[in-house]
Amino acid sequence: VLVVEFEQFSRFGAVSIGWSAIVAVLLTLVGVSLIGIAFAVLPGEDPFDLDERGRMRYVYASEAFLVLTFMHLRLTMPWLFGGFFARFWPIGVIWLAFAGAGLSDLFRRQGRMVLAEPLGKTGVILPLLPVIGYWSLNSEVRYSGLLLLVGLFYGVLSVMRRSFAFGILAAMAGNAGLWHFLNGVDGMAFYQHPQLWLIPAAASVLLAARINRDSLSAEQMNSIRYGALVTIYVSSTADIFLNGVADSPWLPIILAVLAVAGVASGLMLRIRAFLFLGTAFLLLSMLT
Repeated sequence: VLVVEFEQFSRFGAVSIGWSAIVAVLLTLVGVSLIGIAFAVLPGEDPFDLDERGRMRYVYASEAFLVLTFMHLRLTMPWLFGGFFARFWPIGVIWLAFAGAGLSDLFRRQGRMVLAEPLGKTGVILPLLPVIGYWSLNSEVRYSGLLLLVGLFYGVLSVMRRSFAFGILAAMAGNAGLWHFLNGVDGMAFYQHPQLWLIPAAASVLLAARINRDSLSAEQMNSIRYGALVTIYVSSTADIFLNGVADSPWLPIILAVLAVAGVASGLMLRIRAFLFLGTAFLLLSMLT
């Protein structure tokens, strides 16, 4: 039925189908999806008597049938997906990802891993769909704003699951959104103000490492700290030499503020990398 609907929609822009058939197919797809959830969570209902990991496949199958339900509605009732939905569909997908991640965390705390793991994995993948498909479906959401939302989503996951990998994904998505925005602003190109492009990225990596410090070794933490701080200070110094102190006297002040902040953080947190590099670049800012 869905193949015929897709063929008619692609050829004629509409599907010749009665309301009773639309409702019958809709109820069938939703019913099969609910049956899959019942097989997964209700004791004694699984006809194949699978273990917990095997019953997770029912949940994945139910999600697939929900996608087919959405496809059926989109093909037979396209007027439902106009207006607000058509203009802001990427935000809707991000909210679905947040809902999936929230439900996954809730079920994980309740010990229902048969639901928690599939919902968690699906929620992780969902934000990538509007990022990849942004150019194929028109919307009024700015691409830089979409990337920032995706970065926020992975940042929340990083904190919830204590995952450095999700922290890096959040940093990549968030900074990609910032770079996309800066690329469209006159006078903000990378070769003109490198610190605007590199400092947020390095600070994001530092923050992700700080949040997930328990899962990183001392050597890994030191490497991340030195690498990120060198990126911050060197990019700020490069900005000074690219624009000149005479034309931009505030640039050495920015470097000095960053250096003092590094020294203060090193003293409060007892981190030598912050203290040593902050002191060195504070002297450099004074020399400039």
